[in-house]
Amino acid sequence: MDKFSKVCFSGLLVSFLGALPLGTLNLTAFDIAASQSLNSAIWFAIAVVLVELIVVRLTLYGNERLHLGERLSYYLIPFGIILLLYLSITSFLASANVSEVSSKINMLPQINSSFLLGLLLSALNPLQIPFWMTWNKVLSTKGILDTSKASYAFYLLGIGIGTMIGLGVFISAGKYIFTNYENYSMLTNLLMGLLYLGFSFYLMFLFVKKRLKLKIQ
Repeated sequence: MDKFSKVCFSGLLVSFLGALPLGTLNLTAFDIAASQSLNSAIWFAIAVVLVELIVVRLTLYGNERLHLGERLSYYLIPFGIILLLYLSITSFLASANVSEVSSKINMLPQINSSFLLGLLLSALNPLQIPFWMTWNKVLSTKGILDTSKASYAFYLLGIGIGTMIGLGVFISAGKYIFTNYENYSMLTNLLMGLLYLGFSFYLMFLFVKKRLKLKIQ
């Protein structure tokens, strides 16, 4: 295996395995495939991959010159908390089959585009910055990732393919395995609401922790 194939495979493997643990992105892809359409879920996945590739390229640039990391993720966390709380509220409201509640849903601004939702959820995920900075450093230390345009291009190609495959697993499950969405829509909306709420609390914890750390410094 030549060095470019090796760096491409490494990026693919890291991104694929990183997309498998349950989280907001893959479960949202599952929910979109089950509740909307395969096309919408694919556009969501494309948006996630685009943002991830931009983030990885910025972290590579940051490793070389800017020392990006904790401060950037610190500023992203509040926006991520707000988005997750919004998604949590709309999911909880959608899980209640009450006409009065339905009117409240209509009063809230709706994110109708799965592509836009993918952009927002991926861009406001502060956890991917330290994740990719760590793996960039590991692969560079092992001599797999070079500081060359060709190496970076194959690395990004592998990451894009790996994330699409990882999200594709959840999209396929939502579209072809989970076939009775209408019967369980209330339960799935409730579970998605709890998921978004849980991640928002986790980001709140990280935000307070980082703020205390910056104050100490």
